[in-house]
Amino acid sequence: MTALIDKIDWLATRRLADDDVADLPAALKPADDAEAYQIQAGVAERLIAAGRGPQVGWKIGVTTPQMRAHLGIEAPIGGAVLAAGRREPGAAVATADFTRIGIECEIAMVLGQPLGGGAPVNRHDAEAVVAMIHPAIELVDDRYGGDYPAFGVPGIIADFCFHAGFVLGAPVPDWRDLDLATLAGVTRADGAERVRGLGADVQGHPMASLAWLANQLTTLGRRLEPGDIVLTGSLPLPYWAQPGEAIEIEIERLGRVAVSLA
Repeated sequence: MTALIDKIDWLATRRLADDDVADLPAALKPADDAEAYQIQAGVAERLIAAGRGPQVGWKIGVTTPQMRAHLGIEAPIGGAVLAAGRREPGAAVATADFTRIGIECEIAMVLGQPLGGGAPVNRHDAEAVVAMIHPAIELVDDRYGGDYPAFGVPGIIADFCFHAGFVLGAPVPDWRDLDLATLAGVTRADGAERVRGLGADVQGHPMASLAWLANQLTTLGRRLEPGDIVLTGSLPLPYWAQPGEAIEIEIERLGRVAVSLA
């Protein structure tokens, strides 16, 4: 059996070179989801040691029925978020750094207290520990060759679940007065609407997505910590963008975030 360290080495090398992973050898693919999360953690350590850290939070993927149908994946998956992937609002993003860049319109949350690591939590427990929310763009990268079932869910988990960066908009001061499930999110390219969804698309409620992550981390012997940024899932699908486009996401009552693609 190929050693875990070999699997970590291969993916970390590809990540550091910003190369795709579509040719991941069968012998280096994770055996299951549990090993995939071990590999992901090992790759994150390598990236942090190489200057791409620290880890600042987590992303949650495959949170909507539309994403499950698109990817052929039946349940949410989670990935580490590192500091080097953060861009400022209005930034120019170089598409040459991506294999196939996607834009996801998301509700991001910043924790004020720990969550998980013990008894199961629900969305109301999750909401109680959120300090701030932001409209956000998650930058995703299809590094898997397009045939997701053939590549395998464990391989996608090991490679951070499509995650490639993020942009936070301004914090929303009155978010507790809003029903996040009813809010519409729109992704636009050059002013034209490309994708539209609702907060309810994300696990029924974005806070349910956050609770899922906390419970998943508990199974891994971890928990969410104060200050962690959590990208709760796309509304409801990525927009696969093109060089030269001006991108904007807007979430009702939360605000807008824009980037340009160079």
